[in-house]
Amino acid sequence: MTKPDIIDPAGVAPATSYSHVARAGDFIYVAGQIAKDEHGQWVGLGDAGAQARAVYRNIELCLKSAGATRTDVVKINTILVNRADRDAVTAERLAYFGSHRPPHTGIIASLGSPEVLIEVEVVAYAPLGPR
Repeated sequence: MTKPDIIDPAGVAPATSYSHVARAGDFIYVAGQIAKDEHGQWVGLGDAGAQARAVYRNIELCLKSAGATRTDVVKINTILVNRADRDAVTAERLAYFGSHRPPHTGIIASLGSPEVLIEVEVVAYAPLGPR
């Protein structure tokens, strides 16, 4: 197996100590995304639903940078700070994925910054070459 391709997608705030995306063969791993725009500015402060929309925008850009789409996602992990935000965040996840329903794990935990209400990471399977 060759070394994974490490990708820092256009349109996503640059990460300072890690990369947003790694493609290892047919699998794509997207680091946990938070609600920052391409300039590193917070989106949806205090509003978990708005943050979830921003997070899924970033995930879309990450997947695209590795040659995948949302329908290639095979696993989702969502971390929430506040259980009360679950319904708003779930609504955004369902809107983003449409009828595609990959396995999902939800976790309630504190995150690295008080501005962050939600973080989402995904794994996608997108075979290299013609589909």
